[in-house]
Amino acid sequence: MSYFARMRTTFSVSHVAQVAALAALDDEAHTQQTLENNAEQAERLVGEITELGYPPIPTWANFLYCELGDDAAAVAKRLQAEGVIVRPLGPWGAPTAIRVTIGTSEQNDIFLRAFKKVMERATAR
Repeated sequence: MSYFARMRTTFSVSHVAQVAALAALDDEAHTQQTLENNAEQAERLVGEITELGYPPIPTWANFLYCELGDDAAAVAKRLQAEGVIVRPLGPWGAPTAIRVTIGTSEQNDIFLRAFKKVMERATAR
């Protein structure tokens, strides 16, 4: 089990979370609200991240692909120090890109504050 525990990632999903997700799929109002939130928040995040000079690829998913032109793993560590977790995409052949999950408005506020802070420091170097 200790070997498997080392293989677990930050984004692993527990059994309880999987059961909740299955129940949520049957909740049409929840599904519609989630789709609307993702569309609205994706548009917002794309706009604000683009204004900072890092235009993400347009998406229909619940996440953004964002090219940073910098070491994504290092940026991800700096964001984590600010309390935000993103996935650096180096292991998937994109060492200067991150995956940002679209959250609620409040979660995205936290991400954007941290992203601005981290990227301002990166360009100040």
